[in-house]
Amino acid sequence: MSIGTTIKKLRRDRNITQEQLAEMLGVSTNAVSQWECDKTAPDISHIPILANIFEVSADILLEIDIAKSKKQFEINEFTAKYAELHSQGKTEERLNLSRAMQKKYPNDETVRYYLMRVLQNGYANENFDEIVALGEQLLNSTNMQFRMGTIQCLCYMYLNHGDKEKALQYADMIPPAMDLRLHVLEGDELVKHCQNYFWKVCDHMYLYMKYLIDCKEAGYTPEEKHSMWNILYDMIHMIFSENDFGFWHDRLGRISFFMALESGKQKLFDRAMQELEQVIMHFESYQNFNAISHTSLLVNKVKVDLSNIAKSTDETLGHMYLRYLNNNDVVFEMIKDTPRYINIKEQLSNL
Repeated sequence: MSIGTTIKKLRRDRNITQEQLAEMLGVSTNAVSQWECDKTAPDISHIPILANIFEVSADILLEIDIAKSKKQFEINEFTAKYAELHSQGKTEERLNLSRAMQKKYPNDETVRYYLMRVLQNGYANENFDEIVALGEQLLNSTNMQFRMGTIQCLCYMYLNHGDKEKALQYADMIPPAMDLRLHVLEGDELVKHCQNYFWKVCDHMYLYMKYLIDCKEAGYTPEEKHSMWNILYDMIHMIFSENDFGFWHDRLGRISFFMALESGKQKLFDRAMQELEQVIMHFESYQNFNAISHTSLLVNKVKVDLSNIAKSTDETLGHMYLRYLNNNDVVFEMIKDTPRYINIKEQLSNL
C-alpha cells in the first residue's frame, strides 16, 4: 500500500471524514483527497500530526513506502551487479546472485526474468521445467523487454527440447519488425536511434548468414559459402568505413574463421592461413577494446564500452577458436605441421 492508501484506510477505520481530517491538519479537503488518490503526498511535517490523529506510530504511515523503496534499491543493485557479471562472462556467479534474490523476493518479476535468463544461458537442460514455469509467469508482464525476452527464451527452450510445434507457437507471438519509434522520435534522439540500428544490424546479418549457410537444404558449395561470408565481411566494412570497428572486431574475427574453413575445404591453404591470421588480428583488436566513439558516418553518434557488452562465457575468443580449429584439424591435415599453421595456433592460445 502507498501512504495515501494507508491514510484512507486509517481515516475510515476511525470514522473520520475527509473534511474533518482536513480541518484537523489545516489543509483543504481537496488536499486530503489528492493524497488518498496518490496524486500528491502529504508534507513530511504532517506525518507526526497524522500519526497522533490515527494513534499510530509514524512508522506505520511510512513503513510500506520505506519497504517498497528499500526493495527497489536492492533490485537496482541486483540488476547492476548482474550486468557487470554478465559482461565478464561469469555465469555461475550470476546464478548464485539470482538465487539469493529469489529467496528474498520470490514474486518479483525482475528477479524472475534474470533468473530465467541465466538458467537458460548455462543450465537449460537440467532446469527445463523451472525455466518454463518462470517464463509462463512472465508472459503477461507489462514490461515489453521482459515479455519479448520471455517469448524468445521459451521458443528456444522448446526447440532445444525437441518440441518444434510449441517453439513455433512462441515464435509467432513476436510481432513483425515494426519500429514505430522511428516515426515518433525527433532531433538527436532520432539520430541516435537510427545510428544504433546500423550498429546493431551487423549482428542480425551475422546471425541470419550463419543460419542460412548452415542449412543443408540451401545446398551451398564451400566456394559459395566463402563468397557469402566475404560479402558480409565487406558489408561490415561499409558500415564502419573508417575501420573503427570496436566491438565488431569480434564478429569480423568469427567471419574470417568461417572463411578460412571454407578455403581449407577447397584446399586453398595459402588463402586459408591468411584468413586465420586475419582472425588473430581481429581478436587482438577486440581484446584491446575498452571503449570507442565511432567516427564512421553511419554510427558517429554511437559510443560503446565494455559495460554494454555481455558474454555468455569467460573463455577467451582465442581459446574458443583454437578449440574450434582443433575440431577441424582434418580440414587442414595437409598443412597442420607447417610452421605457419603451428604459429597461428600458438598465437590463438596466447589470446
